[in-house]
Amino acid sequence: MNQNTIGGILLILIGVFLGFITYKKYSLFWNIINTRLLRKLLGDTVTSIILYIVSIVLIVTGVILTLGFAR
Repeated sequence: MNQNTIGGILLILIGVFLGFITYKKYSLFWNIINTRLLRKLLGDTVTSIILYIVSIVLIVTGVILTLGFAR
């Protein structure tokens, strides 16, 4: 396994984890200062949408790296 594959797999795992904790709305994550600030400024729904978008971007980037389409 080269570094791109390992990095891609890590990005996929981080993206899946972020999507999961966003979906479950665990208080440990939702009460972190950064998330709390986003929630206060944008509301829970918009914050969730932003976090889902970040999660999807991480997963897609990880897949691209893992499959070797980018270096």
